[in-house]
Amino acid sequence: MDIQKTFLGGTVLFFLLLSLLMLAPFLTYIITAIILAFVLRPVQVRLQPKIGKNLSAILIITGFTVLIALPFALAVGTVATDALELVDNVGEVEFVDFEALQDQIFELTGQEVDIEQELQDVLESFTAIAVGGVSQILGVLTSLLIGLLIMSFSLFYLLKDGDRLYGWIRSVTPVKENIQNQMYNRAGIMTNAVLKGHVLVAIAEGLIGGLALYLTGIPNAAFWTFIMIILCFIPVVGAFLIWAPASIYLLLMNEVTAGIFLALYGLIVISLADNLLRPYLVDKKAELQPAVILIGVIGGVYLFGAIGLFIGPVIFGLTKTITEVFTQNYEKLD
Repeated sequence: MDIQKTFLGGTVLFFLLLSLLMLAPFLTYIITAIILAFVLRPVQVRLQPKIGKNLSAILIITGFTVLIALPFALAVGTVATDALELVDNVGEVEFVDFEALQDQIFELTGQEVDIEQELQDVLESFTAIAVGGVSQILGVLTSLLIGLLIMSFSLFYLLKDGDRLYGWIRSVTPVKENIQNQMYNRAGIMTNAVLKGHVLVAIAEGLIGGLALYLTGIPNAAFWTFIMIILCFIPVVGAFLIWAPASIYLLLMNEVTAGIFLALYGLIVISLADNLLRPYLVDKKAELQPAVILIGVIGGVYLFGAIGLFIGPVIFGLTKTITEVFTQNYEKLD
């Protein structure tokens, strides 16, 4: 009997490993499809009894593409244009005398520094990381299209047959039903907390701040709004890192009224948006600390790229939940 278990267990592990190796290049897209299926599942539950599984899944994916995915793609294009314009115009900053500053550095240190070139190199590197260069986009276009195709099919079948998949996973999980219930319920709460209370808040807070940047005439407002959304994942100081320097910039440009308005707007409106939205959207049962979100964002971006902004915190939050369930029920496990 032990030999049979060892053989079958080894066979299962072998084919699981092969399957994972085949899925590895598209793991990001599959995880994204799973998260999207979780978010869109309530809509599927409402539509399915009226128009059927297949049509409801197709309608939801089409609606998501038209209402969210396409506008997002257009926004990314605008951000990329702004970023490239920012790099091209770095030498046209009027209120900084680079030559005088370079002379002072040379007098103090004896080192010749081309500040303008250094600044442009930094911005180019930053832009490449944030939005990707044209050559990089062309290089990954084929992989991206295949990945999006896999994500679309995965999302379709997750919406259509999600209940069957969930039942199968429960049936093959060698854990008592009451512990499984606890694990899946808490995992659902945690995922909702991350997506609604942190990812959504970061996007909303960044867009609110971006509106002020646009109204006060900050150059390349779309790019800085994009950066602000990313930084809003950092607790407490995220948006401040953009609107505070922007306020100083306006004051240096003698736009005193606009600078004071942006500073007050940041202190009052943007800060209140975070303080009001987060407690309203986050389920207190999740007990999710901002540090967990921050680490999840950094690790997610490092592992998955830009989409890791959303995937990373979810995975990190689920890891925390499953670990807690394991430790709390350790004595009950056979």
